[in-house]
Amino acid sequence: MANAKVILVESERPPTPLFAEALQRKGYAVTVEHNVQAALKKIQSHSTDVIILDVSSLKTSGMRMLRALRAELNGTPILVVADKKNKPDENAGQSLTLVKPFTPRKLLNGVVRLLPADDSNYLQVGPIKLNLAQRRIACGGREERVTPKQIRLLEVFMRHPGEILSRKTLIKQVWDTDYTGDTRTLDVHISWLRGVIEPNPAKPRYIRTIRGQGYRLDVP
Repeated sequence: MANAKVILVESERPPTPLFAEALQRKGYAVTVEHNVQAALKKIQSHSTDVIILDVSSLKTSGMRMLRALRAELNGTPILVVADKKNKPDENAGQSLTLVKPFTPRKLLNGVVRLLPADDSNYLQVGPIKLNLAQRRIACGGREERVTPKQIRLLEVFMRHPGEILSRKTLIKQVWDTDYTGDTRTLDVHISWLRGVIEPNPAKPRYIRTIRGQGYRLDVP
């Protein structure tokens, strides 16, 4: 979600790394506040997509702050940054907790998970739902995060439902190569996808093998 509005609540003298810089480089509009009361005033006057509460820099478990935020917010997701000594209760109701140490990339991935998916990053064909930004597949009550290649492979199927896709076509689309001397990698990825979306992977209902031709996505 481009240009998402993020409020970062942290100490006036936070330890490195500075999260605000990583968020701004990603394109997010970041407002830094140093206490929950100031953050709440900002939220009341400006729309906010995600709140990051850095309780590790504030040297507290954040329980009181979380309760104050939850009492005033209407479902705005909260990402809590904690350390091992000051970790909020898992039943506190926050959206997501990251425990230091972690990389800025992990923080950015956490924010993406909490943001609503853009329409351009979301596909649905029949019962299969694909979140391209978060690399998540949902089907039949199950949801899993998978690898970029698995996401790309399923995306190709979902953009061509009911069409027989040859092994050569799939390898070209997913691995960007014309080499088809060894298709075992493709077969393994097909097997992994079936393990996520099929009610019975041994008897696939959705990703069907068309003998001598390739594969086809069959959906209701």
